[in-house]
Parts: sequence; C-alpha cells; structure tokens
Amino acid sequence: MTRTFNVAAIWDNEAKVFVSQSDIPGLVIETKTFDEFVSLVDQLAPIMVGDNLPEARGDFTVHISAQRNMQLTAA
Repeated sequence: MTRTFNVAAIWDNEAKVFVSQSDIPGLVIETKTFDEFVSLVDQLAPIMVGDNLPEARGDFTVHISAQRNMQLTAA
C-alpha cells in the first residue's frame, strides 16, 4: 500500500508568498507562485521523506492543496 502525505500551500497575504503546512517532517517551502511551490514539493519531498522517515522509503503519494483567502467588496 502506498503511503500518502498532505502538503498545503497557504497564501500569506502580508508576505505575498505561498507557505507550506505538511505532515512531511522537515518540508518547509515558501514561494511566490503555486507552480514554484509544486516544483519544490517534487524536488524536496523525496529527500525529506528519505531523511526523516526511513520506514516510509519507497513509493509514496503527495496530495497538494492550495488555500488563498480574499477580502472583496461588492459593487
């Protein structure tokens, strides 16, 4: 059975970046675009899982979700 990890890309409106929340130990990401965020998850998640969760080595799935809250004014 393939293990699944969750990574959330949360928009920090003050800093104007996406920041990560994750159940992968050591995975900390901050990027200006969602595409950059996904690219860094692809690069860093295998390293962090291999280094910090040796029992989880092998294939795994990453579920990436994005959240961005906007305050709007009706016309």
